[in-house]
Order: sequence, then structure tokens, then C-alpha cells
Amino acid sequence: MKKFLTVLLALAMSMSLLLTGCGSSDKSEESGSSTESETKEPSEVKVAILLVGTINDFGWSQAGYEGVAEAAEEYGFEYAYSESVALADMESTLRDYANQGYDLIIAHGDEFSDAVATVAPEFPDSNFAVSNGAQDLALDNAIGMDIRNEEQGYIAGYALGILTESNKVGWIGSMEGTSQKRVENGFRQGLKASNPDAEPMVSYVGSYSDTAAAKEQAQAMIEQGADVLFQYAQGAGPGVVQAAAENKVKIVVTSPQQAEMAEGYAAFAIQTVNKDLIKMLIEAYMNGEFGADLQVQGTFATNLFQINSIDNNVISEDDMAKIQEQVDGLINGTVELETAR
Repeated sequence: MKKFLTVLLALAMSMSLLLTGCGSSDKSEESGSSTESETKEPSEVKVAILLVGTINDFGWSQAGYEGVAEAAEEYGFEYAYSESVALADMESTLRDYANQGYDLIIAHGDEFSDAVATVAPEFPDSNFAVSNGAQDLALDNAIGMDIRNEEQGYIAGYALGILTESNKVGWIGSMEGTSQKRVENGFRQGLKASNPDAEPMVSYVGSYSDTAAAKEQAQAMIEQGADVLFQYAQGAGPGVVQAAAENKVKIVVTSPQQAEMAEGYAAFAIQTVNKDLIKMLIEAYMNGEFGADLQVQGTFATNLFQINSIDNNVISEDDMAKIQEQVDGLINGTVELETAR
């Protein structure tokens, strides 16, 4: 029977953040097979995480890094990270960590899926996990953690459909990929559900970290009449937030820090609490539960997504109640979404 790991948001799990990662060791330690089912000795474990953004992007990459850092503080294993990994460097970066004897290599984003599918079979003694990756990688030593990003996009789109007065609603992503398209798809469905007359305006920055380009795209949308925005542009996202604040345009953001950047204009943050997702993946590995039959899934029902930083001066309590009804519908199954793959 397949094991199903539910992602549970627990405030009691909060710990002091470890802000600096341990450096890579020169020695290569041979790790155990991914099929072993035994508790790992922390002093013998090395974990690495690859990020498409930076560890201070106030979003996806930072939360992933913090998940590894906090787990390392709890368990005492060695860890390393690589930030702003370009598509062209993904395979080589994965191989570097595997060659250095890293036991668990976390590729934080579906952008790494193809690279992991290529590299993992070359290193059967290392284990790989892809955030937002396809769950069935058909590999004994690699899993995909499925995050239902369309739920996050749906709630943002639903909220902005309520808030818009011009009926022009902007969405800005980083680079086209599975997770981005799932968010966009959900955004379109949510917008249609709350305001069928609203026009979605969609663009991609073409970068995970170019805040200037993101800001320019947001500015262009505003000049074309968009009066509300949602950004899912990862490390480039703060550029969109800055444009919204400077132009006094309402926005839904993806972290409390971004809400502070656009104080008075950010309706709320809809956050992917992937830090806890990463920590629970590592817990499964440390307990000897990692393998092809391990499933890690993130949804509203498993508390991966969290709405916080609500500003009732930007969005009313009545409107937030409508949005909560939609969240409840996603949890109990009365709201069903089409999934883009």
C-alpha cells in the first residue's frame, strides 16, 4: 500500500531560522540505497537543495531554503544549497552534488523535472525529490512532490474579480512551466467564477529573478488599464509588488513580506508554505520512508496554502467571507478545478 504523506501546517513547528548553510564537504560518503527502510544517522547524512531563485526572494525559493535549514538545525545533518540555478546548469549542478556524496538532493521547482529524470538513474545511491514535479517519475530513487498550484491561482483570481473596477486583471509569472501554467489556469478559472466580464491580462517575465523586467511588465499592464494584479514571478515578483505600490494598484501577493512592501494596496497574501513541505519530506527520509511509493501532496486540504496578511482597508470582511467559501469548496470538493499539465 502506498504511503501518503499529508502536509500539515503546524505553528508549533516554527523554529529559529538558520540563516547560513553549511559548506560542501570535500569527502564523498557513500549513501545507502533508496530502497532501505531504516532511520538515518544525522551525522552521516548530507542534504542539498537547488533553487531557481534566491534565498532572500521573500517567496518560493527562500521558503524552500528555510525548510532545509530548519530541518538541519533540528536533526544535525550537513546541508548545502545552490541558488539561481539556470536551466542550462541544472543537470551539472545535480551531478555535482551526487558526485560529492549528497544523500538527498531536493530540486525545488518543476523546472528541474527533466534534469532529475536524466541524472537520477546515473546515481542510484543518491535520492532525489522535485517540488511541483510529476509524482510518477518511474524511478526508485526519485519522487515528485505534487503541489496543486491551480488552487492558489484560483483564489487569487476569484478575489481580483471582485476587486476590479476596470475589469482588466493582470497576472505576471516568471517562466512558463508546469507549476506556472497551473497557477495561471487556476487564476483564469477563479476570475471567471467571480466576474465573467473581467479580462485576464497574462505575461511571463522570462526570468526567475529579473525584478526590473517584472516591474516593467506590471507597469505596462497598469498603463493598459489593469487596476488589480497577482504576481507569481518567484524572485522577480518584488518588481511587480513595487509597481503596484507606486501606482496605488491593489494586488494579491505570495508572502507577508511582499504584503509589507505594498502596505495599503495588498489585499492579502496567499502563501505556499513549502517550508513545511520540505521539512516533512526530510523527516520521511530521516525515518527511512523515502522511496518510489512515497507521495507528498500539497493542497488547501493539507494546509499547504495559507491566506494571511489580510488588509480589510483593501478588501472588505464580506468579500473575504466569499473567498473563504471558495477555499472551503476546494477543501470539501464542491469546487472542482481543471488541472493544466
